[in-house]
Amino acid sequence: MRALARNTSMQVLVAAIAAAVFGLLWPETGAQLKPLADVFIALIKLVIAPVVFLVVVSGIVSAGNLKSVGRIALKAIVYFEIVTTLGMLIGLAAVNLLQPGAGVAPPAGASEELTDYVKGGTERTFTDWLTHMVPDNAVGSFATGEVLQVLIFAVLFALALLALPAEVGEPIARGCTRLAEVFFSMIRFIMYLAPIGTFGAVAYTVGKYGPETLTALMKLVGVSVLALAVFMLVVLVPVCRMAGFSFLRLVRALRRELYIVLGTSSSESVMPQLMARLEEFGCKRSVVGLVVPTGYSFNLDGVAVVIPICVVFIGQVYGVPLSLGDQFLLFLVFLVLSKGTAGVTGSAFVTLANTVAAVRLVPIAGLALVLSVDRFLSLIRAVTNVLGNAVAAVVVARWEEGGLDRERFEQTIGNPRKEKVHAADHRDS
Repeated sequence: MRALARNTSMQVLVAAIAAAVFGLLWPETGAQLKPLADVFIALIKLVIAPVVFLVVVSGIVSAGNLKSVGRIALKAIVYFEIVTTLGMLIGLAAVNLLQPGAGVAPPAGASEELTDYVKGGTERTFTDWLTHMVPDNAVGSFATGEVLQVLIFAVLFALALLALPAEVGEPIARGCTRLAEVFFSMIRFIMYLAPIGTFGAVAYTVGKYGPETLTALMKLVGVSVLALAVFMLVVLVPVCRMAGFSFLRLVRALRRELYIVLGTSSSESVMPQLMARLEEFGCKRSVVGLVVPTGYSFNLDGVAVVIPICVVFIGQVYGVPLSLGDQFLLFLVFLVLSKGTAGVTGSAFVTLANTVAAVRLVPIAGLALVLSVDRFLSLIRAVTNVLGNAVAAVVVARWEEGGLDRERFEQTIGNPRKEKVHAADHRDS
């Protein structure tokens, strides 16, 4: 019991199991517990914008010069585009081979929550997204929690600090570093509420949608899970191996954060903790501060795999087969529309609505199909997003000279086999 009281990971896991049972036994009460999850995620979102700003500013300033900043950003963007492209191709291959949409009918009541999603999906063009990305009000971007806008403001602020004389810029940079420590301390307090937030989220999902939804459209969920598993095995695991660290050790080291993601269905709920953990693994703040916030908008691997599956799935259900040319168009449109997606629960569905509205290849009414199980798809998307961004940060840190504390890296997530070889060499010498 003492171990349970001290172990947040176990508390979250126990809360999720208890909530599932509670939702099944008392569904009406469980369906009313969503505010518990909303409050927890709101508390996390409260500190995200300041943490992103402070970590990015102190990270860029610690890089020392504009050349280093540009080099890190370029490596990150190249990595993001390659990996998300591979994820999309795996998703398209899975949905074409396994045909999950054959014989599936829309579940009753699935369209009740659709109006707001479709409205958000059809009104935002690429031009709107591009102009929205640049903040016209620095305070407003913090107030609304627009991570991409905060990121751009932080980059401009840090570059301005680098351009100032050292006696002016250094005290401000040190202040940002100290303030970041204060906000990370706030996060530690907020995390005590993680089991409560998880209980509310899981009880709401099971209580509202019931065991029928847990079994509805299992083909879509199953194919998505399989595609994401293949993505991890075929893409993330080899990337980790080439970069000299263990994917399994990374998963184990992030297990507390992953439990919270599973409970809340939101990758953003662990964004500040992920940045802190990556620094514990040896990644320099100059890398973490640029790669992770950017990755939450440009490197959502789970979204890249699952959204193409959902679009083709809708076509299969409605008897609208998509040719290779249609799927190539889907591929190109999604590459644009997926950028800037936030890590909040439900935002990926807005991206799906955006994509369906933009390509006009499948009936938009088919979104109701996916909405009925989107909560469950969100779980696996969010976990993949977090792992994908963690891998990206470590890989870029390995690429960047001086971007990684090798000793801390080997002690935490480094490849165990290499450690044994080094130890054997040391004994021989």
